[in-house]
Amino acid sequence: MRSSFRPLLLLALASTGCATSSRGPVPTAEAYARALEENRLPQAYALTTGLPEGEPAFRTRYADPAARRERAAAVRAGLPLLEGHAPALTMELRESSWRVVETLPTDEVKATLARFLNAAETTDWEKAWSLLSAPLRARYTPDRLREDFQREPLARERLRRARLALKGDVKVSGNEATFPLGAERAVRLVLEAGEYRVAAIE
Repeated sequence: MRSSFRPLLLLALASTGCATSSRGPVPTAEAYARALEENRLPQAYALTTGLPEGEPAFRTRYADPAARRERAAAVRAGLPLLEGHAPALTMELRESSWRVVETLPTDEVKATLARFLNAAETTDWEKAWSLLSAPLRARYTPDRLREDFQREPLARERLRRARLALKGDVKVSGNEATFPLGAERAVRLVLEAGEYRVAAIE
């Protein structure tokens, strides 16, 4: 869904002696989180790579204090992992300045579900297991997940319905995202440590 910040770019800058930004990726991300928390949306937006819809869409997204707090917390959760893998945080160097890359939550949810479905459909159970929510990862192992899918006669049908759900709308509310399947069923993902995980596919 997302990449971590560009380590190859940093290596290139270091090897060529090019000028780097006056503010590194970690201070930029922290300044961005702080601006969100303090409801300084113009300053926060200035620290991003922008949105296709422009600043008005950014202001709408973070008009709710809870949304600002959640995003700031997710950014800070990614800071210690920034140089390796930060699922909730992507940084990009543009014209000698680091910027936070904003993505739509719905895009992140769909990308996670697509990765899970791809892994299950190609029997990559290690990958599929890694994309489950924490309670499910505690309940299963990759081998147990494989066995359950092989024993369950409706497993393929559930994957097919979840794949179709990807083409429809997803509802994101708080730390949960759902794809309605009808008859009070839904594909459900939850936000854990800044990254969406699959909690249910029926």
